Amino acid sequence: MRQFCVVPCMIAVAVVLLLSPAARADQFTFQNAVVDLTASSNTVTVTIQNTLTNAQVESVAQNISALYFQVTGYTGSGVSLSSSSGQTTDIYSGTGTLQGVTSTGWVASNFGSGLTLCVVCAAPVQNQTAPQMTIVGGTGSGAYANANPSINSNGPHNPFLVGTVLFTLYVPGVTADYTFSNVVVQFGTSATPPTQVPEPGSIALLLSTAATIFGGMVIRFRKPS
Repeated sequence: MRQFCVVPCMIAVAVVLLLSPAARADQFTFQNAVVDLTASSNTVTVTIQNTLTNAQVESVAQNISALYFQVTGYTGSGVSLSSSSGQTTDIYSGTGTLQGVTSTGWVASNFGSGLTLCVVCAAPVQNQTAPQMTIVGGTGSGAYANANPSINSNGPHNPFLVGTVLFTLYVPGVTADYTFSNVVVQFGTSATPPTQVPEPGSIALLLSTAATIFGGMVIRFRKPS
């Protein structure tokens, strides 16, 4: 009897595995940043890396300080940062010294119609960690010969995160079917959030309103004749 049960059981397990949604991952590449976003059940996993070499690092304006993005179909709230970790470095006297892996000090929140992950945050999101813990390029170790005073021996800006930095966000309602859009990386120590893009419904309402007003104007102009 058991021999006849083995095959159907295996088939049933295979069907369940095939029907179970896998995590969805998308990669976004910028001038000196690579961002990977992965959606799964109630979770968005983010990795961020500054791709500059030690020699290319010149100013804190090149450092990554926030990420803004939208999750298609998500309109909820209650986003929070479940965990984060990254290698840290101090850059003094033109030399980087690794300080070990620690929590990033970044925060996650709803922002407009999307989400933000930030250390230098735009209002109303707040973070007391700034301006430390921005993501610098290079290895975090050895010579940073071209780093200017905004990085080199700068007490308020040190320490920095370096390498691939990992964040896990709790995003209620998100599934593996959700996709990412309008991904924007913020550089430097000033908050520069993206201009909010109207939702499709808002655009339709705006066009409808404009058409109504324009139609009224046409009728008004034609009436005297």
